[in-house]
Amino acid sequence: FGDRTTTFATEKYTVSEILDLTEKSTLEKPAPYPVKFNILEQLPELLSYMTPLHMNLCKPNWLKAKVLKNKLSNAMDLHIGGIGNAYEVHKDTYHVHAWLVQLYGEKEVIVFPKDQEELMYPGKGGLLASRSPINIMNPDYEKYPKFKDATPIRATIKAGEVFYIPSGVWHTTKAYGQNISTIIDQMNSSNFKAWRNDVYSYKAYHNKQRGVVDYIAASLIGAACKIGDKVGVKIE
Repeated sequence: FGDRTTTFATEKYTVSEILDLTEKSTLEKPAPYPVKFNILEQLPELLSYMTPLHMNLCKPNWLKAKVLKNKLSNAMDLHIGGIGNAYEVHKDTYHVHAWLVQLYGEKEVIVFPKDQEELMYPGKGGLLASRSPINIMNPDYEKYPKFKDATPIRATIKAGEVFYIPSGVWHTTKAYGQNISTIIDQMNSSNFKAWRNDVYSYKAYHNKQRGVVDYIAASLIGAACKIGDKVGVKIE
């Protein structure tokens, strides 16, 4: 799969190029990150190696519904990183649950209790509402004084281990060396309302009418998936 490409910022990279860059990555000159490959679209051959696909843990997962195919269901990414790579503090878009599966190397996962959202200084409106401007590795307490009260929980995951991040939890990751992981997103009755609210707010931020239309569509999708769960009909 070395010749498969993905885009980061404005640059295109192949799998081989990213593996080379992350192997040589340093704190002073980190590899580009987060570079990710959508498994369903860009590396579908990997699916045959991923059995069971959702580890028999991410169930039920309404993102597998046919009506969401090629929309929000492509929620399975392969991440490749190296030393010096760290992600911004965020909570996952659309309030999905996330299952982080470490395939190679080690990675530190840092999460914050749900009641500490105010301490994260989230942005205003749209996608910015799920992003924090704070560099937690070197926080500016003068600019973000409330962050002093934050109590991060840290865990290191190794190859073969899985880390579950519930919907709405602020988190980030830090790489110790070259590492490869996959992330599987999940939505069901437990986080459907938050997912639907994000569907509306992200679209309404730019176009309120479109946001209303998408909210109604999301409501219908949720109702169908809920009925499917009750009667035992598979939605994928």
